[in-house]
Amino acid sequence: MRAALIALALLSVTAKAAPGDEPPRPRSTPSDDLDKAREAYRNGQYGIALPLFNALLYPPPPRLASPRELTDAYVALGVCRFETGDVIGAKREFEQALALDPGSTIDPLIVSDGAVRQAFIETKLDMRARERAEAEVKHRAELRQLRNGMVGVEPHSLVVALLPFGLGQFQNNQTLKGTVFAASEGVTFVTSLGVWYYLVNEYGVRSTHVPLEDGPTVRHLQQIEIGGGIAFLGLWLWGAIDAYRHYKPSTQVELDESLLPPELRDLDKPKKKPAPPKPTSLLEHIVPIVTQSGVGIGLGWEN
Repeated sequence: MRAALIALALLSVTAKAAPGDEPPRPRSTPSDDLDKAREAYRNGQYGIALPLFNALLYPPPPRLASPRELTDAYVALGVCRFETGDVIGAKREFEQALALDPGSTIDPLIVSDGAVRQAFIETKLDMRARERAEAEVKHRAELRQLRNGMVGVEPHSLVVALLPFGLGQFQNNQTLKGTVFAASEGVTFVTSLGVWYYLVNEYGVRSTHVPLEDGPTVRHLQQIEIGGGIAFLGLWLWGAIDAYRHYKPSTQVELDESLLPPELRDLDKPKKKPAPPKPTSLLEHIVPIVTQSGVGIGLGWEN
């Protein structure tokens, strides 16, 4: 029995140590994957580097913790996408890099393709233009809010609403209606008052000494006087009721744009769009260079 157990143990050890068996390899770390991606990228193997960088960054959150490594990885992935024909995807990655570090650049010693650097510069210019537009919209909204806070309030009086001659309508900013009431009440009031004054001046307050031949005329004038007065009182009552129905304790006063500071004027008018920025060329400067051995030309570019 003991011999059988010893033989079984030896067989087990022999099976575990069989030739060709290797211990399981440890899983690669993000740092290892980043080194592999960088090596392929530096060697121009963009088709190999692309999935390596992509696996480090997507799906979010990225597997890289360092902001510098994240920025470099997005730039490198953008270059890989551009070199493999995905220009839109390249600009998307460049935007991610520039959002992390607006001062990001493409190393011309690693990437010699001028078209890639030009795409990177165009992406940077587009982002700056969008940022300026968003800042302008935000600034105008803040100025509009400030201007709205400067709008004055005009208090209204209930007593004015009950006065004649359309004053209540004018207070309610009903100019046409106020003009109609003012004119009609004015005509009836002046007519009644004028006839009364004439009769008082000619025949006294009570008109007790009216000649017989003037009786019909005086009676007719008194009818006009009383009718005009009744019409005036009726129009006054109508106007007061109408003004009371539309009465508001206060209204906002419209601002006079000419009295505002220049930055608060014409905020609701569409602003003219500025001319688009001129695309930055890779070749920015051509400078003659004079040396002891001859004359040459120096070229400078933005990357």
